[in-house]
Amino acid sequence: MKGMFCKRFIAIVTVLTLFFSMFVTFGRAAAETVSAIDVEAGSAILIEANSGKILYKKNADESLAIASMTKMMSEYLVHEAVDKGKLKWDQKVKISEYAHKISQDRSLSNVPLENGGSYTVKELYEAMAIYSANGATIALVEEIASKEVNFVKMMNDKSKEFGMKDYKFVNSTGLTNNDLKGYHPEGTTLDEKNKMSARDCAILAQRLIQDFPKILDTAKIPKKTFQEII
Repeated sequence: MKGMFCKRFIAIVTVLTLFFSMFVTFGRAAAETVSAIDVEAGSAILIEANSGKILYKKNADESLAIASMTKMMSEYLVHEAVDKGKLKWDQKVKISEYAHKISQDRSLSNVPLENGGSYTVKELYEAMAIYSANGATIALVEEIASKEVNFVKMMNDKSKEFGMKDYKFVNSTGLTNNDLKGYHPEGTTLDEKNKMSARDCAILAQRLIQDFPKILDTAKIPKKTFQEII
């Protein structure tokens, strides 16, 4: 399911990088093991978690649509805002009409939110990280940057800071702009979607795990009950 991509990507990157870290100590055996890997995906990459050393790659620089893997960057910026004191986990966030409308679309990954209701940053973050909830993501984005277009600029600026090269963020969720019910960020078109290369995804995943290791505490939660909403 699309909504689980972000969590699964972090889990897969973590498990595989740790798994193959063990093989590095075995010299030639490790090289032979990694070289024997083959995947059906059109683009893939495997890195060592700590050093970032590339152990396997396939079309690693091809920029492709990333769907909910987008939320790795949204999660990073939420953690950064908390780290800098701009957000608090127990801080209440009021739900806008935009966030509400997106959250009510059951064809998308969502935790339904009450229009005008209030939820803590932690509740919304967990909805985003565990269920890839799009409405919750938008609510956090608006709390941090007021407008999604401002947050998208932060996403692209952070990507440049990380040394990523083959990427383009047009929204904070990973949905196609056409799914945003007319609320797509200014300066973007309805048919645009976020894109990134496998190499850039690996850079982002590594930075997320290294800079905010507590991300893994949430990533390992299989399910969670949220407060009752109308």
